[in-house]
Amino acid sequence: MVSFSTDALLSVSVLLWAVSPAVPETCTGYRGFPGVPGIPGAHGANGKDGAKGEKGDPGEDTHPVQGPKGDQGIPGYPGRPGLKGDEGMPGPPGPRGPKGPKGSIAEVPIDKRSFFSYKKTSARSTFTPNKVIDFDGSFSPGKDGDTLSGGYFTAKVPGIYFFVYHISATQTACLNIKKGDVILVNLCDMAQGVLVTSGSVVVNLNQGETVSLQTSRMSQIISKDADSTLTGFLLFPS
Repeated sequence: MVSFSTDALLSVSVLLWAVSPAVPETCTGYRGFPGVPGIPGAHGANGKDGAKGEKGDPGEDTHPVQGPKGDQGIPGYPGRPGLKGDEGMPGPPGPRGPKGPKGSIAEVPIDKRSFFSYKKTSARSTFTPNKVIDFDGSFSPGKDGDTLSGGYFTAKVPGIYFFVYHISATQTACLNIKKGDVILVNLCDMAQGVLVTSGSVVVNLNQGETVSLQTSRMSQIISKDADSTLTGFLLFPS
């Protein structure tokens, strides 16, 4: 609600009286003071949009201006290694290298030598199981090879030895290469007629240990027209 002071109302009334047009007086009595101004009215409704303006002039074309090249920046950190690629095709063979010098001959000392090669001289023998085959004919008589005693080889030089046998037999040849009483190799061949079988082994022997060839089943060992042999030699002394 709007309120006005008495002095303000009096000033407004005097102003209105001063500007009021002169009217003929019809009454000579006291007219009184002008009334209080009324309350302002409500705002009118918004006006309508004006007409659309004319299209403006087109702007000027612009072209980008490239400035000078800047200085080189600091190198960045190395990237992570990539995945391993597929294996490539083998390259062509390289050229053949020059021929090397001829090696010197290293003779094995006499005290480090150990070898033998024996054959069975009897024409035919029937062996029951667990019998030692006696090879009694040496291929190197008068040489410095080792000897067999009753079919046993006894190591004089400790080391790694190689032994091989070739046996001719009829129908059955079942044999064990034994180190002392331990079976190293067990082989068994059977046929309707004559057969030839062989076997070999590499074994470490201490001085004084023995190796022999023995039957594991009934076997018919022959030597006529086909030798039966047992050979052995030292590969590496201990």
